[in-house]
Amino acid sequence: MSNNPIAESTARFLEQLDPGERERAEQVMLRDSVRAEGVAMSLADEINLTKAIKCVAGIDGLSREELVGLKYLLIISGLPQSIQQHVLDFDASTTRVDDVAALFPPASRKACYVLSGTATIAAIDGLSDEERDFCVELGASLGLAPALVEALVAESRATGLAMHEGNQGMVTELMRLREAIYDLVGLF
Repeated sequence: MSNNPIAESTARFLEQLDPGERERAEQVMLRDSVRAEGVAMSLADEINLTKAIKCVAGIDGLSREELVGLKYLLIISGLPQSIQQHVLDFDASTTRVDDVAALFPPASRKACYVLSGTATIAAIDGLSDEERDFCVELGASLGLAPALVEALVAESRATGLAMHEGNQGMVTELMRLREAIYDLVGLF
């Protein structure tokens, strides 16, 4: 993963992080994080995912709604303030689809999780054509079938809209749909 700004900045940050703080962060993340069933995420994975979200959402400029969504995700991921700030300070302007795709196993449940997570935050203020194109390219780079990518992007767009409207009941139902879509990963 040479010259991958996401991976390199995360590795540098984790190397400099106090070992006690890192251990606490890993424990809190494992205990408190909310994520899809069957998707194991290390601390580095979680940091990289939130940076990937910032990359996709920032394609057309990071809106206030997207920033609030990103911050909320950082909180529910169980990440401590120092890590949250590291993600918020990350300059996503030089990242490419390949940088994001290289961080996660292709054609996997985790790949679905990454695509839907990035697309959902980007969709909170409406999914722009640029964001959608990035998501479709990311899905292909993650080894996901085109039909699966389209289903995940459509679900993410609906979830983003429901979040924007504050419709928790609809968000809950769409999250159930998302889990069912993840189960299709091996069928395409």
